[in-house]
Amino acid sequence: MFGRFGRRRTEAPAAEQTGDEPPEAATADLLSLVLAVETSARHVYSRHGLPQRRGHYRRPAEGGAWELLGEGLTPAEKWALIADASDSGGWRYAAYDALGAHSEIPIVRQASAILAACQGLRQRLADRAVISPQDLADSLRLGEAWRRLTEDVSHEALATTPLHFLPPDKD
Repeated sequence: MFGRFGRRRTEAPAAEQTGDEPPEAATADLLSLVLAVETSARHVYSRHGLPQRRGHYRRPAEGGAWELLGEGLTPAEKWALIADASDSGGWRYAAYDALGAHSEIPIVRQASAILAACQGLRQRLADRAVISPQDLADSLRLGEAWRRLTEDVSHEALATTPLHFLPPDKD
């Protein structure tokens, strides 16, 4: 859905700062918006039993709950775990934003794509790379996907609430 966030792009020429805000304030505003989008996607994860903390996870191949890999593990130790598991085929591994990517539930897959897009945008901002026209287009698509997600969440909540028919009031 938002596959372009991970690709390397040609850098756009640096644009002059025309606003009164310093670049750090604009970045902080954008990061707060990204956090709001992520919060909505995490809410979907929560309602469907997926973890809430960022990190790398594993679960048994036959299904079950995702468990967070030790935060104290070095990247080499994490890769060693994955290499050991590939021999036996007993575990599945995924980063937080990819946990819902293969879900049977469409809204969970959508939340996963949104989390991945947010992570890509957050990385671009952290790298202080020049925002390209493609980044802007991806950001607009992310906003549209967020709107659809919040609409789907409200419709999903309505679908799970049973209807109650009450007799008319007698006055």
